[in-house]
Amino acid sequence: MRSSATFITVAATALLGLSVALSAPASAANGVPDAPVITTVTGGSASGQLAVNYTPPASDGGSPVLGYEVSLDGGMVWFPCSGEVGSCPLLNLVNGRPYTVVVRATSAAGPGQTSAAASGTPALPAGSDPDKPVTLPKPRVRVGASFNAASNSLGVDGTRTKLGVGTLPKLRFTRAIPDKAAVERHLAVTATSNATGATKAVRGAWGWMDDRSAIFRPYKYWPGNSTITVTSNLDGVVMGKSGASYVVGAKSLGTNYVFQTARSFIARVDGATHKMKVSVDGERVRTFPISLGKAEWETRNGVKVISTEKEPKHTYTSVALDLDPADEEPYELKDIPWNTRLTPTGEFMHAAPWALSRLGRWNGSHGCTNMRVEDAKWIYEVTVPGDVVVYTNTGGATVEPGNGPGGLWNIPWSQWLAKSALVSVTGSVDTSKVTGPSSNLPAATA
Repeated sequence: MRSSATFITVAATALLGLSVALSAPASAANGVPDAPVITTVTGGSASGQLAVNYTPPASDGGSPVLGYEVSLDGGMVWFPCSGEVGSCPLLNLVNGRPYTVVVRATSAAGPGQTSAAASGTPALPAGSDPDKPVTLPKPRVRVGASFNAASNSLGVDGTRTKLGVGTLPKLRFTRAIPDKAAVERHLAVTATSNATGATKAVRGAWGWMDDRSAIFRPYKYWPGNSTITVTSNLDGVVMGKSGASYVVGAKSLGTNYVFQTARSFIARVDGATHKMKVSVDGERVRTFPISLGKAEWETRNGVKVISTEKEPKHTYTSVALDLDPADEEPYELKDIPWNTRLTPTGEFMHAAPWALSRLGRWNGSHGCTNMRVEDAKWIYEVTVPGDVVVYTNTGGATVEPGNGPGGLWNIPWSQWLAKSALVSVTGSVDTSKVTGPSSNLPAATA
């Protein structure tokens, strides 16, 4: 247990109002202090602060109260209150993100009953943010934005369904943004565990796809079974100057964008061992024998992400591949079951009952991942948009950034950071469009 001031270390970047919400206290425990009563949760004197104000317990349970503790995750982790009795200061919070807090007293008999929960939202004091002057400059134009939690072509509305951990959320502004660093300074991304309620800042960076669109990519994948909150404090932010007018964030940009992740599903395909190993929430759940692309038809290496593009039956033909009959025997594989597309260039995971002898042994497809019927069906039925499949040792090139839902995950991290105005070491932002594969590649292989 810490004996110094409470420090919750996350980035402080956004602004909203304050509120208090009450719920039932924890059950009593014999001989320990009663529950304190939280009266208010107010903003502190500086950025990222809250003050939890409370009245002491009605009874100390027969043993003098020695101190008070506060929890921000429903009682999983407790921190000592460093302020005077009646007020518990919280520092280094994320501006604009609501926090739910509970308080308890401690004595020689142990921790006391937990208070009813209350909530508050830290905010920047007026006039303290240089990007948000009290008096806005003129002339000015307002800019709004739309949010897409599943921007990497997953085929779903990310606000209505739980997404796999490979989703990529995007903000698209209504006009070009001259000062992109000002935008990034006023966005915070956090993940709250749906199991424990614990909230953590997400390590990652915004990457600008052009002058109007920015995508947030975590350093690793998103945590599973979590609520992801993008806290925007862009209302009233001066985002640079366009011509003679200042670009200022609309009032609607003071908001939280929220989406949910499903369980963490990551499949790893190794072209050297001819196996696919599937992990869910970090635990190995399946190992499948597979066969990948043969010489000159190598399956691509890298990260691929599943979308809604699935077909219970699909027909693969040599005509679709534009094969020369002199080099390859023509074929037509009709009504192949359980097809899950990975790239628009034709890579699928699908059943291959004709290839059982090479599954787990050698590669012989035209680029697809061949599987047993029951294994391909399992993938088809269990996966959700945003689930991740990582390929290594295929002998092929790496997935192009513009080649499907997983493409952007294959940009090296150092290059992704060059697309962030805050992180770029040169101060300039790489807004170049991502590259896709050749347009004359087939829509389906086999």
